Parts: sequence; C-alpha cells; structure tokens
Amino acid sequence: MFHILRHAIRALCVALIASLTIPPAFAADLGGKNVEPAPDIGPWSFAFTTYGWIPWISGDMTIRGRSFDVQADPSAILGHLDWDTIPAWMSYAEARNGPIGLFNDIVYANVSNSRDFQKELPGKLPPLAGGVSTDYELVIVEFGGAYELWSGTNSAIGAPAAFDLVAGGRYWHQGVTAAAALDRFDTVRSGSIDWVDPFVGGRLRQQLGQNDSFVVSADAGGFGAGSNASWQVRATYNWQLPVMCNLLLDGYIGYRALSVDYSQGSGDTLFKQDVLIQGPVMGTTLHF
Repeated sequence: MFHILRHAIRALCVALIASLTIPPAFAADLGGKNVEPAPDIGPWSFAFTTYGWIPWISGDMTIRGRSFDVQADPSAILGHLDWDTIPAWMSYAEARNGPIGLFNDIVYANVSNSRDFQKELPGKLPPLAGGVSTDYELVIVEFGGAYELWSGTNSAIGAPAAFDLVAGGRYWHQGVTAAAALDRFDTVRSGSIDWVDPFVGGRLRQQLGQNDSFVVSADAGGFGAGSNASWQVRATYNWQLPVMCNLLLDGYIGYRALSVDYSQGSGDTLFKQDVLIQGPVMGTTLHF
C-alpha cells in the first residue's frame, strides 16, 4: 500500500510541476543524503518525518493578570498527555527541487491536570501559588522555504556540504487553564491566544559518510510583528536504515530548543509567556 501511495504522490507532484526537469540535490532536511551542486530546476524529491520531542519547559506565564512559574520536565508532560483526544503529534515534511526547498513542521500536545506549574511569582496581583493544576494545549506550525546559497566540499573534514537560507512563519496557539486554591477559595484562570511570528535563519547540511549526515539550523523571529522575540536551534545526526518494502528510510537523533517571549493586553487582561522548550528529538524519515 505504501508503494502505491508513494507512486501516486510522485505522479501528482510531477503533473503539477511538469515544466521542471532535473535530478534532486541533497535529499530534503532532517535526514538528507548526498550533497550535490543544484544550479538548475528539475523533479522534486520529498521527505516526511514523524518524530518525538522529549521537552523540558521552563519560564513564566501570565493568564488574565495572574502570574505563575512553568517548570515541567518530560515525565510531567508525557505523564499527563490527554488521551481522550489526540494527545500529541509531531511531523516534518520537505519538498526539494534543485536549490529550492519548501518545508512544514507541526508540533501538537495536549496536557491535562499537570501540577508542575507551582512556584509563586511576585506581582501587583496575587500570584497563582502552589498546587496549581494546569491544562495546557500547545500548537506550533512552521511553514517556509529554503534556498541553497552554497554547496561544495567542507575542507575541514573533506566531505560535501551545503548551506541554505531559510525563512517563513511560525504559527502559535497556546491554551491554558490554571486552577489553584487561594485563601481558601478555588480560583480558575483560563485563556488562549494565537499569533504568527516571521522568522529568518540558516541551515548547514553536512555529509559525514556515504549514508550519514549532520544537519544544524538556527533562526530568529518575532521582531515585534508577532511575539517580542523568538529563536530556535536544532541539530540532528541522520543515518540510513535498512531498506524496507523498497522505501528509503533514515533514522535521526538530535536536540531542539525553541524560545518565545510574547505578551498581549494589560492588567486583568494580560496574557504573557516567556518560555523555553528544549530537549532531545528522535524519529524516522521517509524519502520518496
């Protein structure tokens, strides 16, 4: 079935871009293959990755004027995923044609009844204090393009490499409900917010062996257009897995860190978050 689906997708994409006709360069993204100069345009190559991000979340949030600290480790997050819905989804997809790439990254997590949002924060309004129980929905969708500025041989290790300029947008959705006991009364604060951050950055794709590669990327965004500031760093090691059912698969493992500083409103309507999400990533990439 995967074989049929693979050929159907390839046929559709070729029909949509029938005017483009050269072989692909470095296979897209997180598990790329050989680096080759790609001055022309031709057939597209595709990569689809499903992965897991094992995150630590740290920082602080303010919901409708009430502040609380965020200190959640992977056990607190993974142990409280809401299985009444889709608990989590993480994927990366990239289409590449010569020097041009188009990519999309999706992170979704739904955490319920977590109690790792506890430390008091001083402020004008009484903070949400110890024993806070929090429902937390996170959606991050990246979309953008890449353009290969350089490809050649890295003289330091004598292996092919390429450098891409990347740019795009990062959509955020944050939904938080925090409940705590304050002065013998139960208090519930909830709110959600959506925004889009523009970002720009670079990506180095370095081949290490015939079937191994290293990819590191970094970007900065926000610039006051969405959040006040945002940045991301990701580094992955990629290796070819045994071919299964004529499908080319890569494994990858690495680290990802994503930070955002966003605020909206003031006083009782203030929604603010200044958080860092970081941790190891691991997954499998399908090339077709």
